[in-house]
Amino acid sequence: MAINTVDNVVGLGVIAIVVAISILLLFLFPRARSDHRRSQLEVGRQGNFILASLLIHFIFFGYLCNIYDKSIGENVLFLYKVMFHPASFLSIIILFGIIFIMVYREEFTEFGIKNSIWIVILIVIESWIWYFFVVDFNLLMIPLYFIRFESYLTILILLGVNLSAALLAGYTKGKIKEYKKKLMTKPTMI
Repeated sequence: MAINTVDNVVGLGVIAIVVAISILLLFLFPRARSDHRRSQLEVGRQGNFILASLLIHFIFFGYLCNIYDKSIGENVLFLYKVMFHPASFLSIIILFGIIFIMVYREEFTEFGIKNSIWIVILIVIESWIWYFFVVDFNLLMIPLYFIRFESYLTILILLGVNLSAALLAGYTKGKIKEYKKKLMTKPTMI
């Protein structure tokens, strides 16, 4: 795996800007509130999933593509090798952040947890597609993927990262709601 340091620093700067803009857009356009005086972008229930899918494609896989180019080879199928590599350890943080924001934006945490499990399937399918472009278009690789121990390890690690981000987002959202409720019921002294 050849890693270019100058291109790596420039690429990380571009990725940081894209991540910052994406996070800013996620929080600038929350779900429409009950007051209809403001016109806001109303994102449907599946809108969070679609937005997270796009962020996975452009930011998570874009970061990995920027770091490894075509030298990633077969490691794109077994993402645990790539995610725990010191050069691309930021990919775990990017994935965690995307899932955290997706679940935090959901009205019901259960929907966010379900969507985080679906994102694992999306990541595996997208890694197959990337493998077909980078290495070789061989449909026989899909059934062979499920024979190897490394594929199950990849799926378990992706499930672990996604579910931990989803559960932490649900817990954080619950605590923030409790705090806001406590602030609203607290008597004010005049």
